[in-house]
Amino acid sequence: MRFRPLITIIIITSLSTIFSCSFLEKEILPDSPKELLKEGIKALQLDQTLRGRELLSQLIEDFPDSKARTHALLLLARSYYSYEEYEEAKVKFQKFIQLYPRHKNIDRAYFFKAMSDFKRVDLAKRDQTSTKEARKGFQDLIDQFPKSQYVEQAKQKKDVCDFQLAKHVLEVGKFYFRTGAYLSAISRFKSLMTDHPKQKFFDEAAFLLAESHYHEQSLKKAFLLYKNFLSDYPRSPFSLEAKKRLIALRKKN
Repeated sequence: MRFRPLITIIIITSLSTIFSCSFLEKEILPDSPKELLKEGIKALQLDQTLRGRELLSQLIEDFPDSKARTHALLLLARSYYSYEEYEEAKVKFQKFIQLYPRHKNIDRAYFFKAMSDFKRVDLAKRDQTSTKEARKGFQDLIDQFPKSQYVEQAKQKKDVCDFQLAKHVLEVGKFYFRTGAYLSAISRFKSLMTDHPKQKFFDEAAFLLAESHYHEQSLKKAFLLYKNFLSDYPRSPFSLEAKKRLIALRKKN
């Protein structure tokens, strides 16, 4: 009989825990879009990131017709972006663009969608998909929202993408050149100078293009390329070597 008080205490404690958890669950998960948005914002401001995202996600899923949904979706996307979770951020910004193409902040979504790709740009990577997609995203913003407050930043970032993409092609071409794969090098250098906006290192590409032809024993073509190189880039650090090549080729002829 002496165990009955102990059992009673355990039962009461268990029931108290159950009711307490039930109460807390109601607090964590409000049942109206305004409350969800308010509590979600509050949680993010208090650095309760997971809870904030949970509340905003519930609003988005359970109240598709609510005006608060647009605000929640942008906040959710920004939350991922702020924590450098760029792939997930891009998905959320893209979803906003698809659902609300005429929203007053649509240009903001376009910009940060492109920035989500831009933040993952890495010249050392063989795959430059993020760079290409970032460039496209910035170009889309520039074309569709020419008066946007983000246009100037988008133009600057697009120029960086152009530089990165061109630089990557140059490095691939130089790799082929160093390894004696001159035909592959020729292909890359030609592609660089015809398919990309002009960059400050184009003189190096033009010189190496001529060099590649020289090593392939395509001497007439090399002669013409050296000559054009000196005309286009007379002050290049490669000009002295190009002059030496021209002198040697003239002697052969």
